[in-house]
Amino acid sequence: MSILRIKNLHKSYTHGTNTTHVLKGINLDIEEGSFVAILGRSGSGKTTLLNVISTLLEFDKGSITIDGQDVGKANNRKINAIRNNYIGFVFQEFNLVKDMSVVDNVATPLILNGVGFREAREKALHALEQVGLAQYAKVRPPELSGGQQQRVAIARAIVNDQKIILCDEPTGALDDYTAVDILGLLKELSKTRTVIMVTHDEEFAKKYSNRIIMLVDGNIVKDEVTGEDIFQGAESTRKLRETRAGFLNLLKYSFLSMDIDKKKFGTTFRTFSISLTLFIVISVINQNLDVFTRRYLNVFVQSEVADRNILLDFIYQFLEQNITSLIQVILYILIGFCIVSYLFVFTINIINKKREIAVLKAFGASQEEIGILFMLRPIKFTVAIFKDTMIYTFILTLLLNGVLDFRAILYADYFDFFINIVQVTYGTVVSFLLNNQHPYIEFHVHYVHILPLFFLVLALFMIGSLIPAYKISRSNTIRMLATE
Repeated sequence: MSILRIKNLHKSYTHGTNTTHVLKGINLDIEEGSFVAILGRSGSGKTTLLNVISTLLEFDKGSITIDGQDVGKANNRKINAIRNNYIGFVFQEFNLVKDMSVVDNVATPLILNGVGFREAREKALHALEQVGLAQYAKVRPPELSGGQQQRVAIARAIVNDQKIILCDEPTGALDDYTAVDILGLLKELSKTRTVIMVTHDEEFAKKYSNRIIMLVDGNIVKDEVTGEDIFQGAESTRKLRETRAGFLNLLKYSFLSMDIDKKKFGTTFRTFSISLTLFIVISVINQNLDVFTRRYLNVFVQSEVADRNILLDFIYQFLEQNITSLIQVILYILIGFCIVSYLFVFTINIINKKREIAVLKAFGASQEEIGILFMLRPIKFTVAIFKDTMIYTFILTLLLNGVLDFRAILYADYFDFFINIVQVTYGTVVSFLLNNQHPYIEFHVHYVHILPLFFLVLALFMIGSLIPAYKISRSNTIRMLATE
């Protein structure tokens, strides 16, 4: 039974006023369970043929039918479903998400297909067992060798029981020993799936494939069966499942993938956290200015000092009437600058993640799902920023409430020093959690000071991140995976 049928397929590339006709009326029937090797010199059209079969590239005319599904007549949603259900990709450059664990990389097609995280990871672990890498499930791709990364890519290509595995020079970045290992694995997989491989190595093609197709100048000049069909799967047409990832899957996935380089942009996050901390603390001081003045500015209001030095009196009056307003204006400006800086950083990060976005599209993610994924992404970073903000705010609030009683140290009253620390810490925590005034402390920070600010910043981040993410998801990023 034909799993793939191609009729009179044409594909051209246009560069300015020049048009290059790459595929010139290709006709092919590929049976289920074949291991097909596509050979040809550079520029012969072999990679273009693979990219068109994979739906990474559109074709000019002709038809492609995958398991009864006419690709040419399918809308974007149906093409996404075809990719997710039928096509597994094995790229020369692996195209794994580097900041995500191996098991989550493999589980990605299932997650995009709406499978719950627990089940997706279980199936991903089983796929890793098939390629001999179950012990590396929790590591990240950069920690693996090239051969191991390619095995992870193969596991990802089979995890959703995809019927067709498309391999673009899968051994091109590997040494001969590792290449033989990978080809042996693909040969084993061809017992239950259809493997279509573009390669420049004719010896490997003859040894491992059971059908060789030779292209010259966009035409098939040779189509030879070289081995026995050892297909062991059930030949049946699969019902196409047009499923979506779902909001909960995208939310969880947003916490796993596409991390921002914290070493590179850590200063931006720390500056933002400190700015938010100062804003909160200054607001608290402004609400208790009389207490702050009595405790920390008392030197300026002592009559004997103020009477002798009119300058000190003027400074005090100015501080009392204007300083908190001025500081809050400065902090508003600083926070605004931090938000703009963060969005700039996040936009740069999204641009740097174009290839990962292309991989998500290749495994069936829609533009809307990618837009939602990046809109949800700031939740993790906003939580991280406010976690640091809470720590800084708690420390400053303790100091503001006199947690360190140096007079007790001077008088060697260590018991009172310790009791004061316990009381101030307890009062600060209780005041924050219960949103009330506590007698042990004078400066109170409540959760109602934090939550509105958190949601305001989160909303600005989500809106600001959605705009570049949606623009990039609408662009033809998947074209990056289709080398000519």
